[in-house]
Amino acid sequence: MIRILSKLQNFAARAMQMSALHAVAILSFGVSSNDCLGQSIGKERKLARLEATYLFHLTKYVNWEKNQSNADFKIIVHGDDRFKFVETLKYVMNLSNTEKSVDILEFSNHRSEEALNEIEKGFQFLVLMKNSSMKAEQLSGLDKMGVIIVQGENLLGSSNAQIAFEHSQNRVRLLIDRKAIGENRNQLSSKLTELKSAVKVVNKNTN
Repeated sequence: MIRILSKLQNFAARAMQMSALHAVAILSFGVSSNDCLGQSIGKERKLARLEATYLFHLTKYVNWEKNQSNADFKIIVHGDDRFKFVETLKYVMNLSNTEKSVDILEFSNHRSEEALNEIEKGFQFLVLMKNSSMKAEQLSGLDKMGVIIVQGENLLGSSNAQIAFEHSQNRVRLLIDRKAIGENRNQLSSKLTELKSAVKVVNKNTN
């Protein structure tokens, strides 16, 4: 009887230890998952801030048409902004640009029709965020109105956008269509090609 009781006590003790270890494992996994999620969000916000800063500097490297050079600056952003890109962009533009007023218009995906109506009125920069629902065919002819910035080389190659943001680890690089440099309308300055660490000139697929 004593031997049986001892075995039961040992079994109960081991069961409690296993339960405790299991609980710790679950808790640790949960904390680890939250940490990873937090790190991922932090990384995306950092990249969004870099993109906004790059866009501000790009305003200095575009030779706008004469009828646009003295006009108020208009930037249209399309997509669901989950990482405060627009907030940062407004901050750097208002902080640094004192020559003319900057109008930054933000349209989420469910307001795509409104965005297209506003785009048709003209713009200097049109920025399509990574999750933008706008299709490449909807950009047809818009490159004659201003500079279009998309996410990734694939969309750059399949649309008539002139510039794309490319993410590499914790860095942002600009991919620029070679044909957009030195064009007659809203041409991108050739000085951009000198920024080797931040800019890559690419030949878009014309097929």
